[in-house]
Formats: sequence, C-alpha cells, structure tokens
Amino acid sequence: MANEGGTHRHAVLVVEDDHDTREAFTLLAASVGLDVVAVENGRAALRALRDGLRPCLIVLDMAMPEMDGFEFRRQQLADPTLAKLPVAVMSGGGWATEADARKLGLTLFLRKPVEPAELLRAFTDHCGQKAN
Repeated sequence: MANEGGTHRHAVLVVEDDHDTREAFTLLAASVGLDVVAVENGRAALRALRDGLRPCLIVLDMAMPEMDGFEFRRQQLADPTLAKLPVAVMSGGGWATEADARKLGLTLFLRKPVEPAELLRAFTDHCGQKAN
C-alpha cells in the first residue's frame, strides 16, 4: 500500500467480532503508523484477502459468528496465495483452544484480554513499525 507521498505503508488485518475490541486494536495499529483493515468475521477477512489485501500481520479472533477463526485459517492455508501470511491468533478460551489453534500453524498466540504492549510488540515484529 502506498500513501500520498508514495512510500510503502504496512497494513494489518484485524478479524474480530466484538466492535469495541476491533476499534481498540484499529486505533492501536494506527497509532504506530499502520494502515488497518478491520472486519467482523472470517468470511469478510477472506473476501478482503482475495480482493488483494496483503497485510504484514493478521490478528485473528477464534470465536466469531458466520465464520470462526478455525474455519478462516483452514481456508487461508488451502489457498497458496494466502497461506504464508502471518497470523496472530487471539482467544479468551482455555488451553485446549490454544492447542487447537497451534495445530493450524499460527505465528503467535495472544490470550484475551490482550495487553496493548503485547499487540504493539506483534506489530513491531511483523510490520517493522516502532512501538511508541
């Protein structure tokens, strides 16, 4: 993605059904200079990716209506053009959820409630942005 000055800007994709959490993560990413696409479920996330979005990190909730994080990740992995995009899974579920998520080859697991510093570190590690 490019801004008006023609320089590259990194983007993150936030996939979260809770409006307040989605908004907070969006503001946090924007505060460190990232472009943000935020959607409410896995189906909308796949649509954005298939339309050409290539984020440096996908922040993925696991429990969502319409298409949950597990189904999203299975479909992402089945698509060779999307399979290598890094995914930070977040869940408030128990350790079984983390074990199940790890079987799908995630990059990072974040336990809810996610600490802002932990999310900023994920942005820095995957998008090259300096956390404030």
